[in-house]
Amino acid sequence: MPFICDTMSTMDLEGISALSAAVVALLGIPASMLIGRWQTKAALRTAEATSEAGLAQAESAYRAALDAVRAEANAAHLQWRRGIQRGAYASFLLAANRVMELGERFVMDNEEDLSAENIKAGKAAIDDALATLKATQTIIELEGSDDVAAPAAGMTNAAQTMGYYLGKQAIYERAWGKLGRIMDDQSSEVSATAVALMQALADLGRLRSTVSSRADEPNGQGSHDARAAERSCREAWSALPHGALDDEEFRALLEGWWSRPPTSSSPYLDAVRQFGEEEIRFVRAAKIELHGQATP
Repeated sequence: MPFICDTMSTMDLEGISALSAAVVALLGIPASMLIGRWQTKAALRTAEATSEAGLAQAESAYRAALDAVRAEANAAHLQWRRGIQRGAYASFLLAANRVMELGERFVMDNEEDLSAENIKAGKAAIDDALATLKATQTIIELEGSDDVAAPAAGMTNAAQTMGYYLGKQAIYERAWGKLGRIMDDQSSEVSATAVALMQALADLGRLRSTVSSRADEPNGQGSHDARAAERSCREAWSALPHGALDDEEFRALLEGWWSRPPTSSSPYLDAVRQFGEEEIRFVRAAKIELHGQATP
């Protein structure tokens, strides 16, 4: 019996050990799985957080790069536009002053005995300069602000008026030059006729103030004397050699003495004043637009 009891005790202990081992093994598997799953979830959460942080960082870097590209593109566009405006403003100023330069030179040239071809070329040069001026002013209207475009339009209008009167002054100067050369003619008869025309023009000029003071008396003595003086001018002109003074040149002398020479007239002097004032405004506005501040 003792042997049997010992045997059973030994078997019971072995069974209990095996059972315990099996239980431990069975309990250990789920625990390992739970720990693994916890570790996996933690790793996933860490990876997810890292991924989100990376995406946020990447998005921030992308936006910063995009903003930098946009800023650079805007700066380049602004610089390109400023270059166009600067070129347009400079071209306009040069074109406006070119009209004055050509007009004044044409007046001086016409004091001499110019050929028909030279006269035609001088007129064409002024017309081309005026066309160029209008073209550059149109560009400013499209590319510039109102502060720049307004004085540019004023300068253009003034330059067109000045160009017109400079052209008339050129005819006036040419007629005077011709009349002076006729007076120097060797023929006393021709010279006397030229002197008679100059005297008649002088009389017409003296009557100008008289007629102006009696503007409310159109049929008064002053008006009658003025018509008589103009008639004397025409008679003296008709006595000149054929082609000595053409009709345009004679009318330029007549108008110049009856009122004033073209470049001494109020419209021309007003245009000169307007051109100067508008040019100052234009340059000041252009500097503000190009550089952000006016230069004293």
